[in-house]
Amino acid sequence: MPDSHSDRDHAEFSPSSLKYVAGCPGYEGRSGTSAAAEKGTRIHEALEIEDPSNLESEEEVDIYNQIMVQESGFLKEFTDQGVTVLEDLKEIQLNVELTGTETWGTCDRLSIFDNQTAVLGDYKTGISVIDSPDINRQAQAYTVGAFQKYPDITEITFVFYVPVRNEVLSHKFHRDDLPGLVAQLSKIIKDGEKIRPRWKLGEQDPSDLFPTVNCRFCKHEETCPALGYLVISVAKKINPDLPEVDFDNTDNPEIVEQLWVIAKIVSNWSQRLKKRAIEMAQEGVEFPTLKLKSMGSPRKISNNEAMLKVAESYGMSLETILGLASIPLGKLSKEAAANAEKGSKKKISDEFLDDLKSQGIIETSNPRFTLG
Repeated sequence: MPDSHSDRDHAEFSPSSLKYVAGCPGYEGRSGTSAAAEKGTRIHEALEIEDPSNLESEEEVDIYNQIMVQESGFLKEFTDQGVTVLEDLKEIQLNVELTGTETWGTCDRLSIFDNQTAVLGDYKTGISVIDSPDINRQAQAYTVGAFQKYPDITEITFVFYVPVRNEVLSHKFHRDDLPGLVAQLSKIIKDGEKIRPRWKLGEQDPSDLFPTVNCRFCKHEETCPALGYLVISVAKKINPDLPEVDFDNTDNPEIVEQLWVIAKIVSNWSQRLKKRAIEMAQEGVEFPTLKLKSMGSPRKISNNEAMLKVAESYGMSLETILGLASIPLGKLSKEAAANAEKGSKKKISDEFLDDLKSQGIIETSNPRFTLG
């Protein structure tokens, strides 16, 4: 097993992706990582060794501590009934043998008791709503894998620990459930194995694809014909004069230009809708599943002189502070020309910027573009 969580191989149709594939068999996750994924990896690795010292923020430590409390409390309910833990395994790989196909994944913890029962636990470190284990495809796949790996176990309680939402979600599976679970999971993966290869061939049929809220995670979001036609239908309600678009050739410049116009219309509408939904939540309106989440507040220094005194008291030099600062060139060049005569301010400002450029102290990042 690889040392790092992020280095582990993943099945083509991994247990964590089955929810998305069940919703649309053409779903294929994007490659790469994100800040949220990296945070989750750090917390998982800390929980595996029960050591939070490498966590990078108070938020991460808080999530770690909450999961530790949630998990110990849940497992105590079992040991208080007089059962003994025979095996307590962390980061256990489970192979899931299905009908004509297979998958595999790594579950966070498996506790096996002396009465032929077990608890299978998985940690969720984000804010997303987690489906109850009885209908959660990831939980079902891990449960099947555990039943298959340990044939003497007759009952598995699967539990999701979701501290950010203050939830502990559990469901008790019985070995009699195994045939039904295998049949469901086999169909999901077989459908995916049939539809997914068509992306490379350029032969996707919109009737085989089903847009869902999870499209944002799919690598084919931008070229999906089913999602495209759905977006166009929404855009046409806003502007009935929009042209019909053929999704058979999304590399055609004329088609892409038509889609660009439609995307702007829907994007503007989407931003307004999201703004209104946040305002409603701030006013106390409760949504069925959405919860208001603080994204933090921008902070800035309000008194530079006072900041310098405090920084110097901590041993920081002016050179160090300037090295940490990001100075807006527009404001700096404007200040350089502040005392210039009227009519010559732009000339002085441009000369100031040219002087900086000539000394090689202006870094230019990759340019940003738009279409219009």
